[in-house]
Amino acid sequence: MVPWNSPLDMAAWKCAPALATGNSVVLKPAEQSPLSALRLAELATEAGVLDGVPNVLPGFEETAGQGLGRHLDVDCLAFTGSTEVGKLFLSYSTESNAKPGWLELGGKSPNIVFAGAHSLEDVGTKSAFGIFYNQGEVCSANSRLLVHRSVKDQLLELLVDRAAVMAPGRPLDPATTMGALVSREHTDRVMEFIGNSRRASRLVTGGERLTLSSGCSVTPTIFDNVSNSQELARDEIFGPVLSVISFDDEAEAVNIANDTRFGLATSVWTSDLSRALRVSGRLKVGTVSVNTVAALSPMTPFGGFKQSGVGRDLSLHSFDKYTGLKTTWICY
Repeated sequence: MVPWNSPLDMAAWKCAPALATGNSVVLKPAEQSPLSALRLAELATEAGVLDGVPNVLPGFEETAGQGLGRHLDVDCLAFTGSTEVGKLFLSYSTESNAKPGWLELGGKSPNIVFAGAHSLEDVGTKSAFGIFYNQGEVCSANSRLLVHRSVKDQLLELLVDRAAVMAPGRPLDPATTMGALVSREHTDRVMEFIGNSRRASRLVTGGERLTLSSGCSVTPTIFDNVSNSQELARDEIFGPVLSVISFDDEAEAVNIANDTRFGLATSVWTSDLSRALRVSGRLKVGTVSVNTVAALSPMTPFGGFKQSGVGRDLSLHSFDKYTGLKTTWICY
C-alpha cells in the first residue's frame, strides 16, 4: 500500500505520462495549492527538461481553467477535482475543438466489513486511516463504512479510539498526525455537512472545528445509524467525516455499496476467499482492496466508473490518454 495524494504526487501522475509520450504540458494547479506545481517545474528545469515543455499556469478555474478548456490549440485535457467542475471541462470541449477530456473526479468509497474478518483491530486501524488520512481530502477516501450488524458496535469502539489518536495538531509539531483542511471556505462546507447530519444520525465522536492557527482544523468525525439516502452518505464531503451504515447480508451490502453516483474504489474485509472474489466482481468500481484500504501501485491503473471519471492514471494504461493511433497505408 502506497500513501499518496499530495499535490506534488497528483501533478506528477498527470505530467509524467504526457511528457513521456512526447507532449508539451500546461499544468494549472488548484488555486489553493499552486506552490507544489511551481516546485515541480523547478525540478524539471534542474533535471534538464527544455524550457516550454513543462509549463505551469496558476490561476482560477473561471479564468485560467476555462481558457485552457476552450483553447483551440490545446489537444487534450486531463482534470483532477470535483465531479461538478469536471463536467464543465467536458462542456468546454464541445464548445471548442472537441478535445478529449480525461477526468479523475470524486468518490464516496464504501468500506465493507463482513462478520468473520480476520482481525477487527486491523480493520479499525486501517479504516481510520482510510477516512482520516490527509484530513479526508482524498478522492478515494473510505467515507462510507458498511459493517455487518453483528460486529458494528465492537468496530465502532475501535474507531472511536483511533479517532482520538488522530486529532488535529499544529502543523509544525512532529507529533501531529492530522492537519488543517485546504481553506476556510471548504472548512465551512464540511461543518455544514456535519451540522445538517446531527438531526438525522447519531454523532459518535468529533464534529468540532478547532481554532488551531488557521481555524481550518476539524476533529475526526463519526456518524452512526446513517441511511444511504442521506446527503451524508451520498455527497462527497472531502473531509474527515465517516458515515456508518449497517447491513444484514451480502446482497444488501453490495446493493448499498453500488447505490451511489460514484464508482472509484472500495475495500472489502472478509476471511472467506470465495466471498472476496464474488463481492469484488459485483462492485462497480475501478479498484477493490481486499483486507486493506487504498491499495495502490504505479504498475496498476487507477481510476473510476460512473461519475468518478473517465480514463486511467498510473501503469501503461496512462500513456493511452496522451497518444493518438495513426494508420498509414502504402500501395506498392
